Amino acid sequence: MTVPPPPSPEPAGPPSSPAVGPYGPGGGRVPQPPLSGLAVASLVLSSLVCLAPLGLVLGIVALVRIPGNGRRGKGIAVAGTAVGGAVVALATLLLVVGGARFDTWTEEAEGLIGARDAKAATLVDLKAGDCFAPAGGLFSGREGEHERMTDPSVEIMPCDGPHPAQVYGTFRLKGDHAVSDPAAIAAQAFEGCVPLLHDFAPDTWVLPAVDFSSYYPESVSATGGDRTVRCWLGAEAGLPEASLRQDPGAWDARQRAYLKAMRPSSEAWFSASGEEETDLAAATAWAGRLARGEAESASLLREIDGLPERARGPVVALANRLDALAGVRRSASRAPTLAEFDKRWDNDGDEDASGEEWEARLALGLPVEDEEEDGRGQQG
Repeated sequence: MTVPPPPSPEPAGPPSSPAVGPYGPGGGRVPQPPLSGLAVASLVLSSLVCLAPLGLVLGIVALVRIPGNGRRGKGIAVAGTAVGGAVVALATLLLVVGGARFDTWTEEAEGLIGARDAKAATLVDLKAGDCFAPAGGLFSGREGEHERMTDPSVEIMPCDGPHPAQVYGTFRLKGDHAVSDPAAIAAQAFEGCVPLLHDFAPDTWVLPAVDFSSYYPESVSATGGDRTVRCWLGAEAGLPEASLRQDPGAWDARQRAYLKAMRPSSEAWFSASGEEETDLAAATAWAGRLARGEAESASLLREIDGLPERARGPVVALANRLDALAGVRRSASRAPTLAEFDKRWDNDGDEDASGEEWEARLALGLPVEDEEEDGRGQQG
């Protein structure tokens, strides 16, 4: 038997590369490029409605970067971009169509109030300047309770939309009312609200047709010590779609001086309690306040400096008229009976100074009634 010769030694040189099989060197898998995290995140986020816009953005970024960094996941990025875009488009369509239908529904359902922006609250939550709608009527239907609301529930709403009422001021009751004294509290509430109205709207002449009222605790002890009176104005047909608060910066110096001079007379006029026709004490007290207010306004009108020539005559005529009216009110304030009060009140045939006031406002450039309403022209 022949023995084959031993194999010849291999020549020196670099080692040969290992054989590469179907699974790479040593039989393992061929390494793949890493997967793009942006692509994966895009697909995941795009499936979530609230995060679909972010998924869409990440998908676009992944598509831009993958060719340059050699990562895998182009198909995933395409899918994330497509899903994100579709979700965003669908959400936008639903928002536009659904929002329009919701607007229509709320306008039909809520009418004047338009409660989309309203906030449920109670009367005790109201602050100065708040516009609101009461759950019940603006005024009590019971005789003698025109100033009271029977239901404390309200909806606070923006003043730049339709609203039935607006709070023009608040203040705290003085004195010890631990024991209920509705008459004393009502009187104090009424007296306290009048000056606040003139702080809120110094030119009461231009206020729309509104009712003035207030909400106050009938018994402080029954409301946990709440002493806040909320003064408000309102109209059953609704107020204008704007706050009734007035900006003194809208007037020039002479107009502001005129309005300041007329304030005592105006405050006295608005201080009527509504009982003057049947209560002699209320009637004479109001007449006394009017006499003092009109006399003070007349004096202040004469002290205004720098009036334009065209306004001097009308302003002096108004001051003279207020002085004359003050004498009439003073006489009425001393009347012994209601019949005598009426006789003294009407003895000059004209209850107010509206004609002279109209002329003075016209000369100063303040708004006056329209020609159709007053017959004397329009100025503003």
